[in-house]
Amino acid sequence: MERRTLAERYELSSPIGRGGMGEVWSGYDIRLDRPVAVKLLHPNSVPSGAEPETLAKRFAREARLTARVEHPGVPAIFDAGVDGEQLYLVMQLVPGIDLINLLAQHQPLPVEWGVAVAAQIASVLSVAHAASLVHRDLKPSNVMVRPDGTVVVLDFGVAALLAPDVTQLTGPGETIGSPAYMSPEQVIGGVPSPRSDLYSLGCMLYELLTDARPFSADATFLIMRQHVDEPAPQVRSVRPEVPVDLERLVLDLMAKEPEDRPVDAQEVHERLLPFLPGVGSGGLTSMSDPTRPYRYPLAPRRRRTAPRSVEAAATAPVDFAVVRDEAADLAMAGRFTQAADLLTGLLGGGSRGRSRPEVRGARLQLANTLLLGGDYARALAEYERLVSEIGPERALDDVDVLDWKIQIATCHAALGNAQDALQYLEPVLETKRRQLGHTDDEVVELRRQVAMLHASAGDTARAREEVRALLADLDPSHPASSELGQVLIKLKQD
Repeated sequence: MERRTLAERYELSSPIGRGGMGEVWSGYDIRLDRPVAVKLLHPNSVPSGAEPETLAKRFAREARLTARVEHPGVPAIFDAGVDGEQLYLVMQLVPGIDLINLLAQHQPLPVEWGVAVAAQIASVLSVAHAASLVHRDLKPSNVMVRPDGTVVVLDFGVAALLAPDVTQLTGPGETIGSPAYMSPEQVIGGVPSPRSDLYSLGCMLYELLTDARPFSADATFLIMRQHVDEPAPQVRSVRPEVPVDLERLVLDLMAKEPEDRPVDAQEVHERLLPFLPGVGSGGLTSMSDPTRPYRYPLAPRRRRTAPRSVEAAATAPVDFAVVRDEAADLAMAGRFTQAADLLTGLLGGGSRGRSRPEVRGARLQLANTLLLGGDYARALAEYERLVSEIGPERALDDVDVLDWKIQIATCHAALGNAQDALQYLEPVLETKRRQLGHTDDEVVELRRQVAMLHASAGDTARAREEVRALLADLDPSHPASSELGQVLIKLKQD
């Protein structure tokens, strides 16, 4: 599979969005073996009437401007540069769905959800505005909700510092923003301010509560005139159960004059607090529930019940062997995360119609790849699945099943579960002893591991007993004797 690579480091996988500043691609950082999002600006595709050099300067500033906003609701910026004539920005890849899809999936959106989304956006804006950064293009497609309910604001690329020399990057007659969410001062060509973002937030909150935009018309210029001339619509006329004070906040946010809007994003957040759920209140209705950060702040992530999935081209036939070979090449290059994602996608969407041996072979390759990459929790689940599915079909001393149990023990040990590791490893050790004898190199290593696991579990007396027995069985010239002697000394000290 041929893929484009930027700066000999960032491998582009597939486009995931397009906006005013260019395209956004999902990709991989080859050097650090992690997924990333890469934003591209093509010099030959700049909007008509805009100076390419001006857009290039604005794009180059994005990394510095966005990096100033340290908040969980803003994607981390990893890198920025030029590859030939291609400007690029590398940032955190954010999983989840944008507000457009959230609204489409939940009609009507629960009032608490709309409030929670708006409150999290206000939190982001408060930090951004404190850094003299105005978004200027806040809209549903620029807001993502992660599976854990965290709201992330994307694309500060059209933002500008409030200093005059920076705001002049916007040329005469060039308007930045989306008509459906644009503040009146932006429509008439004024300088956007933090309160311009609050107006856009008001438009979005109206839509979150009513599932409709506040203004709509057949032509863009008519919508823009509505923002300037027509009063903000009443939320409760569309959805009567919305609290009066919440409707009042929407109307205040959408005030025509900036000075009539809330003072800042912090005030907006404070006015939203009474409508947010309390800590520990109620249950979560689904993934991407934006009330989760308020119900269970700093709660651990839910345990995975299934392996992480990646996008798979369901409509195109998958060449099973080619994908497995590519994953093997990636693993050989140390790119274990990318290799594992390929195999996970293959098993999730490309294994239909495949024979059981083919699927099991891919699953074993995935388990080994995850183990090599240090993703012990996911590797453990894959090895356990192999043992549960294939073990009953094999003999008790089957070499493959024994090896998988050893890997399960390895994963448990790496995750700090010494007792669970022992439950798997000790039976394997007894089988290997019967097969190979007490002093076979593989058996010696397993006996050493069992001793160390007993020490890890806090049973140092049993660990010393295991090491003494092993030393008694070995010739003093055995390569492992010296190391085991040192281990015994340390165990006695403990």
